[in-house]
Amino acid sequence: MYSVTATPAIVSAVVDDLAAAGFRKAPQGWHHHGKACHPLDVQDLAVFGLKARQAKPTQRAVDDVRRELARDWPVAVPVDQALAPTSSTLAMEAALMIWRFSLYTLRQDDAGWSMDGQPLLFHQVRKLAAGWAVVVAEAHGMPADHAPEPRKVLNDLRRLVRDAEPR
Repeated sequence: MYSVTATPAIVSAVVDDLAAAGFRKAPQGWHHHGKACHPLDVQDLAVFGLKARQAKPTQRAVDDVRRELARDWPVAVPVDQALAPTSSTLAMEAALMIWRFSLYTLRQDDAGWSMDGQPLLFHQVRKLAAGWAVVVAEAHGMPADHAPEPRKVLNDLRRLVRDAEPR
Protein backbone atom coordinates (compact mmCIF):
# COMPACT_ATOMS: atom_id res chain seq x y z
CA MET A 1 0.00 0.00 0.00
CA TYR A 2 2.76 2.45 0.90
CA SER A 3 5.35 2.43 -1.81
CA VAL A 4 8.40 3.97 -0.15
CA THR A 5 10.24 3.96 3.13
CA ALA A 6 10.52 7.27 4.92
CA THR A 7 13.55 9.05 3.51
CA PRO A 8 15.12 12.04 5.27
CA ALA A 9 13.46 14.30 2.68
CA ILE A 10 10.02 12.87 3.46
CA VAL A 11 10.64 13.14 7.21
CA SER A 12 11.71 16.79 6.78
CA ALA A 13 8.59 17.53 4.72
CA VAL A 14 6.36 16.07 7.45
CA VAL A 15 8.29 18.05 10.08
CA ASP A 16 7.78 21.26 8.09
CA ASP A 17 4.04 20.52 7.91
CA LEU A 18 3.84 19.98 11.67
CA ALA A 19 5.86 23.12 12.34
CA ALA A 20 3.57 25.09 10.03
CA ALA A 21 0.61 23.66 11.94
CA GLY A 22 2.03 25.20 15.13
CA PHE A 23 3.47 22.17 16.92
CA ARG A 24 6.52 22.85 19.12
CA LYS A 25 8.54 20.96 21.74
CA ALA A 26 8.89 22.63 25.12
CA PRO A 27 10.77 21.34 28.17
CA GLN A 28 7.38 20.51 29.75
CA GLY A 29 6.10 18.62 26.69
CA TRP A 30 4.50 19.25 23.31
CA HIS A 31 2.61 22.45 22.50
CA HIS A 32 0.20 23.37 19.72
CA HIS A 33 -0.12 27.12 19.20
CA GLY A 34 1.21 27.71 22.70
CA LYS A 35 -1.18 25.31 24.43
CA ALA A 36 -0.17 21.94 25.83
CA CYS A 37 -1.08 18.95 23.69
CA HIS A 38 -0.76 15.22 24.09
CA PRO A 39 2.27 13.44 22.56
CA LEU A 40 -0.15 11.15 20.74
CA ASP A 41 -1.42 14.19 18.81
CA VAL A 42 2.07 14.63 17.38
CA GLN A 43 2.33 10.90 16.74
CA ASP A 44 -1.05 10.79 14.95
CA LEU A 45 -0.13 13.70 12.70
CA ALA A 46 3.31 12.22 11.98
CA VAL A 47 1.73 8.92 10.92
CA PHE A 48 -0.89 10.71 8.83
CA GLY A 49 1.77 12.93 7.21
CA LEU A 50 3.91 9.93 6.32
CA LYS A 51 0.93 8.10 4.86
CA ALA A 52 -0.05 11.17 2.85
CA ARG A 53 3.37 10.97 1.20
CA GLN A 54 2.95 7.24 0.51
CA ALA A 55 5.70 6.39 3.04
CA LYS A 56 5.51 3.49 5.45
CA PRO A 57 4.66 4.92 8.88
CA THR A 58 7.10 2.76 10.82
CA GLN A 59 7.90 3.44 14.46
CA ARG A 60 11.38 4.55 13.42
CA ALA A 61 9.99 7.05 10.90
CA VAL A 62 7.56 8.49 13.47
CA ASP A 63 10.39 8.76 16.01
CA ASP A 64 12.54 10.51 13.38
CA VAL A 65 9.73 13.03 12.79
CA ARG A 66 9.32 13.72 16.52
CA ARG A 67 13.08 13.97 17.06
CA GLU A 68 13.62 16.37 14.13
CA LEU A 69 10.59 18.47 15.12
CA ALA A 70 11.88 18.76 18.71
CA ARG A 71 15.40 19.63 17.51
CA ASP A 72 14.58 22.09 14.73
CA TRP A 73 11.38 23.66 16.06
CA PRO A 74 11.65 24.23 19.83
CA VAL A 75 9.00 26.26 21.59
CA ALA A 76 11.32 29.30 21.45
CA VAL A 77 10.78 29.56 17.67
CA PRO A 78 7.62 31.59 17.03
CA VAL A 79 4.93 29.95 14.93
CA ASP A 80 5.02 32.79 12.40
CA GLN A 81 8.62 31.89 11.48
CA ALA A 82 7.53 28.51 10.13
CA LEU A 83 6.51 28.11 6.56
CA ALA A 84 2.89 28.99 5.96
CA PRO A 85 0.74 25.87 6.13
CA THR A 86 -0.24 24.55 2.74
CA SER A 87 -3.79 23.75 1.77
CA SER A 88 -3.00 20.04 2.04
CA THR A 89 -1.60 20.52 5.56
CA LEU A 90 -4.75 22.37 6.62
CA ALA A 91 -6.96 19.70 5.02
CA MET A 92 -5.04 16.96 6.82
CA GLU A 93 -5.38 18.76 10.16
CA ALA A 94 -9.11 19.37 9.61
CA ALA A 95 -9.67 15.68 8.77
CA LEU A 96 -7.85 14.65 11.94
CA MET A 97 -9.95 17.06 14.01
CA ILE A 98 -13.17 15.57 12.59
CA TRP A 99 -11.87 12.08 13.37
CA ARG A 100 -11.08 13.07 16.96
CA PHE A 101 -14.36 14.98 17.32
CA SER A 102 -16.23 11.79 16.39
CA LEU A 103 -14.33 10.00 19.19
CA TYR A 104 -12.93 7.71 16.48
CA THR A 105 -16.40 6.29 15.68
CA LEU A 106 -16.80 7.80 12.20
CA ARG A 107 -17.06 5.07 9.56
CA GLN A 108 -17.64 4.83 5.82
CA ASP A 109 -18.84 1.69 4.10
CA ASP A 110 -21.04 0.69 1.15
CA ALA A 111 -24.09 2.07 2.97
CA GLY A 112 -22.46 5.50 3.41
CA TRP A 113 -21.17 7.41 6.41
CA SER A 114 -22.04 6.64 10.03
CA MET A 115 -20.96 7.93 13.42
CA ASP A 116 -21.27 5.78 16.51
CA GLY A 117 -23.52 3.42 14.55
CA GLN A 118 -25.93 6.16 13.47
CA PRO A 119 -26.17 6.90 9.73
CA LEU A 120 -25.05 10.31 8.50
CA LEU A 121 -26.14 11.97 5.29
CA PHE A 122 -23.35 13.05 2.99
CA HIS A 123 -24.26 16.73 3.33
CA GLN A 124 -23.79 16.39 7.11
CA VAL A 125 -20.26 15.03 6.64
CA ARG A 126 -19.54 17.72 4.03
CA LYS A 127 -20.78 20.38 6.46
CA LEU A 128 -18.42 19.00 9.14
CA ALA A 129 -15.55 19.13 6.64
CA ALA A 130 -16.31 22.71 5.58
CA GLY A 131 -16.70 23.87 9.19
CA TRP A 132 -13.50 22.26 10.44
CA ALA A 133 -11.60 23.58 7.41
CA VAL A 134 -12.53 27.13 8.42
CA VAL A 135 -11.74 26.49 12.10
CA VAL A 136 -8.28 25.13 11.27
CA ALA A 137 -7.50 28.01 8.89
CA GLU A 138 -8.56 30.57 11.49
CA ALA A 139 -6.49 28.78 14.16
CA HIS A 140 -3.49 29.49 11.94
CA GLY A 141 -4.37 33.16 11.72
CA MET A 142 -5.68 32.91 8.18
CA PRO A 143 -8.98 34.28 6.93
CA ALA A 144 -11.80 31.85 6.23
CA ASP A 145 -11.35 32.21 2.47
CA HIS A 146 -7.93 30.53 2.83
CA ALA A 147 -9.52 27.39 4.24
CA PRO A 148 -8.94 24.21 2.25
CA GLU A 149 -11.70 22.96 0.00
CA PRO A 150 -14.10 20.60 1.77
CA ARG A 151 -13.40 18.08 -1.02
CA LYS A 152 -9.75 17.88 0.08
CA VAL A 153 -10.77 17.46 3.71
CA LEU A 154 -13.21 14.70 2.74
CA ASN A 155 -10.53 12.90 0.73
CA ASP A 156 -8.16 12.98 3.71
CA LEU A 157 -10.99 11.93 6.02
CA ARG A 158 -11.83 8.96 3.77
CA ARG A 159 -8.17 7.91 3.79
CA LEU A 160 -7.94 8.31 7.57
CA VAL A 161 -11.14 6.32 8.23
CA ARG A 162 -10.08 3.59 5.78
CA ASP A 163 -6.63 3.28 7.38
CA ALA A 164 -8.17 3.08 10.85
CA GLU A 165 -10.48 0.18 10.00
CA PRO A 166 -9.58 -3.06 11.75
CA ARG A 167 -8.08 -5.54 9.36
